[in-house]
Amino acid sequence: MKLTESEPSQVDMELEQYRTRLEQMVEEKSRDLIASQEILEATNRRQALFIKVLQILQLEADIPTAMNMALAEIGRYTGVDRLATWENHLDGVTYGCTNEWCNKGIEPAIDYLRSMTIEAGKPWFDMLEKDNIICTSDIYSLDPFITQMLEIQGVKAIAVFPLSQLGVHFGFLSFNFCWNKQWDEKDVELMSQISQIVSTATKRWQVETTLQQSQQTMQKVLDNINANIFVSDYDSLKVLFANKSFREEAGQVSESTECWKMLNAGLNNVCKHCPKPNLFDADHQPTGVHFWEDYNPSTDRWYTIQSTALKWIDGRRAIMELATDITTRKQVELELIQAKEKAEESDRLKSAFLANMSHEIRTPLNAIVGFSSLLAETNEEEERRSYMSIVEKNNELLLNLISDILDISKIESGTIELSVARVDVFQLCREIISSFLCKARDKAVELHFDESSPQIVIDGDKKLITQVLSNFVNNALKFTAEGSVTLSYTLESDDQVHFCVRDTGEGIPAEKQDEIFNRFVKLDSFVQGAGLGLAICQNLVERMGGKIGVESRVEEGSCFWFTHPCVMKV
Repeated sequence: MKLTESEPSQVDMELEQYRTRLEQMVEEKSRDLIASQEILEATNRRQALFIKVLQILQLEADIPTAMNMALAEIGRYTGVDRLATWENHLDGVTYGCTNEWCNKGIEPAIDYLRSMTIEAGKPWFDMLEKDNIICTSDIYSLDPFITQMLEIQGVKAIAVFPLSQLGVHFGFLSFNFCWNKQWDEKDVELMSQISQIVSTATKRWQVETTLQQSQQTMQKVLDNINANIFVSDYDSLKVLFANKSFREEAGQVSESTECWKMLNAGLNNVCKHCPKPNLFDADHQPTGVHFWEDYNPSTDRWYTIQSTALKWIDGRRAIMELATDITTRKQVELELIQAKEKAEESDRLKSAFLANMSHEIRTPLNAIVGFSSLLAETNEEEERRSYMSIVEKNNELLLNLISDILDISKIESGTIELSVARVDVFQLCREIISSFLCKARDKAVELHFDESSPQIVIDGDKKLITQVLSNFVNNALKFTAEGSVTLSYTLESDDQVHFCVRDTGEGIPAEKQDEIFNRFVKLDSFVQGAGLGLAICQNLVERMGGKIGVESRVEEGSCFWFTHPCVMKV
């Protein structure tokens, strides 16, 4: 029996599809990594905004100028139409708009909003006292006084956050949109953090004597940022400030501790990658934000770090660092590398598989061609029967090889579909044993079906169950020179049918039992076959919703088993 020209080309086609699938897996991992990088970049942009705003408010001596610059940075980042701070005046009777930033095309409103009575603005303060924030896309749901004021300004959506110190409100920060802006939790979180930063700076402007209270507010803001932040003296590198996240990782932070002692346990000197030389230029001016990555062996985590120089509250030069945990991204990168290595290994296995298949296919083909020729030339009946038997066995072997290759291809492409119907398990097992009786007699091995197994009917794919059990029985007969092979099943308490094929063969070493369900694995290279059967069985069993495994001892035999969901008893 010869292969037609289309059959080898189909095998090549299936193998090419398998290779293409592996390439798609690598591409999918790449997309996952790109998505993770985009999320990280968005986080970095937000954190860079906080750093920039804090830097402006710390380094700019003129507070009104600093506030206007900060509002401009915040406004451009958030895309708001009008951003304004409102403060209670020192007279205790009036309040008004003190700073305002407007987007292009938006008319400023600060000139006629500089002074209003606190009594008239009571609806604002009552709502802030009650709910802490005002956030709505429907200004008509607010107090009529507020609605009228917003209508004049052309506002359609608004978010207001209180400016407060130690729980006492002294004004508020308003984000105005002249279109129907829809808020989400991230918007509210960002604006809430921004409002806390603005609160700190505004209070420092109002009352310089409340410096300590301003520090506490700033501490709260930075503690709520999902990153490690610390400030160290530029010259001595001793820690001046550390947020909650950093303290939780580094432990208690002493004012006399150098930053490098806390960051990396076991160091005897400054970190080799210290950003200090990059933070000031030759004219002693800050160079901006310096980005870098670092691995901390103390926490076994990776971080992306933003370092910047600033003037500390007492006027000294300082270094502020913001570290974001990127361990997950690094893990994705590692997974991508592993996927690449796996793809390369799969490509190597594919080449080895092709070489093996050329041998495995050529062997039965040579036998079929050779003995077919001899069969045509001999007239001896005994020889003809012998030759026909050899041709038949090699036909079966060749058919099994091609079938395994096609099955693997179907599994990879996901085209295997379940054909669920009622299956009489008892009768099915009898039929399988009957189909192997001749083969067992040829090897002088006793083949049994455990008749004590319960009579049950399940919903399942008869063809796939038969394929798995037949493969188990066939393998058992291959590796059992004498003794017996027994097929049985039991009904488990968790409504699972537990199938088992037990043999008295040579057994499997413990260190190799985890490998036998891998593709192209053959424990005995002298036994014919492609090493695909058990890998196919594993995929089929998982497709049917079960589990597969083996229990074996060398020289004592093996038990290959799998489970299948049970629907009903008979």
